Amino acid sequence: MSDQDKIILPQASMQPARHRGPLSSSKYNDFQAGVLEDIANLSSAVNSMYADLSKTMLILHSETDYLRRQVKALRSQQEYAEKIASSVSAIAYRYVDVGDTKGITFPNGVDDTRSTMLSASYGEITLPPNAIENKFYVTSLVNGVIVTPPDLSVRVRGTFDQLDGQGQVNYERGGRVTPGDPRNAFNGNNQSYWIRKVEFPIDSRVDQVECELIVSIPESVSADSNVIELIPFPHGSVDVTELATASDLGDNYIRLPGFSPVDNVTSTRYHFAPKTVDQIKVRLRQRNWVEENGKKVFYYGLQELALKFIDYDKNYAVSSTFGTNNSFIMRIDAPAGHTFDAIYRVDPNPNFLLEDMNLRHVHMRINTSADYSVGTLWDSDVSLTPQQANTPLDALGASTLYLFVQMNFVNESGGVLSPFPVGTTPYFKGIGMSYTLNML
Repeated sequence: MSDQDKIILPQASMQPARHRGPLSSSKYNDFQAGVLEDIANLSSAVNSMYADLSKTMLILHSETDYLRRQVKALRSQQEYAEKIASSVSAIAYRYVDVGDTKGITFPNGVDDTRSTMLSASYGEITLPPNAIENKFYVTSLVNGVIVTPPDLSVRVRGTFDQLDGQGQVNYERGGRVTPGDPRNAFNGNNQSYWIRKVEFPIDSRVDQVECELIVSIPESVSADSNVIELIPFPHGSVDVTELATASDLGDNYIRLPGFSPVDNVTSTRYHFAPKTVDQIKVRLRQRNWVEENGKKVFYYGLQELALKFIDYDKNYAVSSTFGTNNSFIMRIDAPAGHTFDAIYRVDPNPNFLLEDMNLRHVHMRINTSADYSVGTLWDSDVSLTPQQANTPLDALGASTLYLFVQMNFVNESGGVLSPFPVGTTPYFKGIGMSYTLNML
């Protein structure tokens, strides 16, 4: 049964019909009066909801507009800082995030057979998938409806052992818990949420709550997996303190390789080498509370937790024409009225340059021209970075830099420092650069 507040609670009572004799007008009038009262109550509730919705939309529009202005102001500050650095011959710094999507194009236009896959919501570029198997839901081939297996098992608890020597601890102690429906986080529908609510007296000194969710993979689904996607609720204000998997139904959980606790997590995708996953354990912590009806209230949960096996495209030909392999182009413009003078650092995220040069799975070329073969300043397959060589790259007074990037499937390790697990896709989240500018 849903724990949401009910607006309408239909009820009915049987009234026996008279076999003979005149009908009673009082019963008929009472029925009509009851119907009229119900309609009036329903209309009042609908009008109240409409007023609340209108107010909420106004608030959201106002806050979104404010955030847009703040983003614009930050970009203006960045551009101003770069111009000031140019005026005093200082080094300027910039990080270009893939999630912004600005300046990212693909070499083949409408022919996307060899284009990489950009996911703005997760802020990364990967190889394109050949096929995707979702472990928690399927889409009906008949009507397109999302179907969740009935044996999907989800358990949530506020009392658990963090293995820190304290034993079993109730991390929601003293609070009134409204558990919500955790299955909403496993249906592939980003319009539904699992929201867990914990209430305390307003003068409570509790400053955070934490819960543990364990989900078991349905028996009818293959356990082979290589991707976990996590979208928290509320977005950007929940901490993920643990993410672990088990290859059976026991308690032998192993922390996901590469995971470390994250505060204020946003939509995140975790890539790992293909393996058997029968259970996932996630711990969520909420440190942000709101005052609601005279109570201190913590809200936290998940919009979606997905476990997938993705078969990524494995085509790659060494020394082929750009665009033949899975690739993309990133354009970076100098501030208005300026050109690039010299480049001092190139710092990709993740740092694929840590891989052995002859075993790399991301290949980058920095050009001053939109033509791949013209104006090459640096090639990751051939040269050291300017910071490694201790020699800046001459940017030749270009007003725009073009980053040509190609990717190939991780069939074998790129070395002990490689950021990419074997048997899956490499990924690219952004790049940091430091440089000097010339004023036109």
